[in-house]
Amino acid sequence: MSESSTKVLITGSNGLLGQKLVSYFQKNNIQFLATAKSDNKLSFLPKTNFEILDITNMVQVGEVINNFKPTHIINAAAMTNVDACEDFETECFNINTRGVANIIEEIDCSDTHLIQISTDFIFDGKKKLYTEEDTANPISNYGLSKWNAEELLFESGYHNFTILRTSLLYGVGEALNKGNIFSWALAELRLGKELNIVNDQFRTPTYVEDLVQACAKVIELSEFGVYNIAGKELLSMNEYIKLVAKYLNVSTEKVNSITSEKLNQKAKRPLSSGLDIGKAESELAYKSTDFIESLSLIDVNN
Repeated sequence: MSESSTKVLITGSNGLLGQKLVSYFQKNNIQFLATAKSDNKLSFLPKTNFEILDITNMVQVGEVINNFKPTHIINAAAMTNVDACEDFETECFNINTRGVANIIEEIDCSDTHLIQISTDFIFDGKKKLYTEEDTANPISNYGLSKWNAEELLFESGYHNFTILRTSLLYGVGEALNKGNIFSWALAELRLGKELNIVNDQFRTPTYVEDLVQACAKVIELSEFGVYNIAGKELLSMNEYIKLVAKYLNVSTEKVNSITSEKLNQKAKRPLSSGLDIGKAESELAYKSTDFIESLSLIDVNN
């Protein structure tokens, strides 16, 4: 990756992935512009490297891209609260689908490399592990909005794109708006609270720094197409949180096992949406971090 020629536009920089991307490009002296829908929330991000950008606003998209002239765009902006996507359907599709359409329209006649972050929730959960070639069949607004964004890319005639599908992204960040089950469970377990966690939904949890490395790799190698980026371990949500409890030296009896039916979530979730990472391992030399090892890297005790 050439430091002098690479210019990366990051959308969704206030989110977990966006924050880690900012940190990575700072450390590696690569030109970047971080953008988010609201004001910058990152204490370590200079004002000169940030602009407000609402990807649903075509005028803003055009202005930011034309002014910065990125060689690469990493679209980490998304509405990811699966239940909220059921309640606020229009907002969900505006951000997750229309926002991508706006970016495609603006870069259509350029060589800009678009890296679109997608999800295992494009699948219906009837398989244990999914490859890049498996047929999508989303069962929620969130999954459908992200799949529709992928379809836009496939059908656009624009070829300079990489889709990175990920599963249950976890890590800790600064002033995060969006809670996730990992950070929520950390906080609750530290307080000694009991948690009710489903035992019949299975994921391949993805350490956020692994996804950052995958983004950097596709930029370095100019790799296009679709890649699954996830962890190697297929875990039930209950197993996942029990491992966190063990690492915190909290009794796993604090993590109650319940079924999805009893939890009665507003949006349907795939029962098993693990991602097979064989293609990424082969073509990107992708290496996932063991879950327990990642906990020590995150330093969850602080």
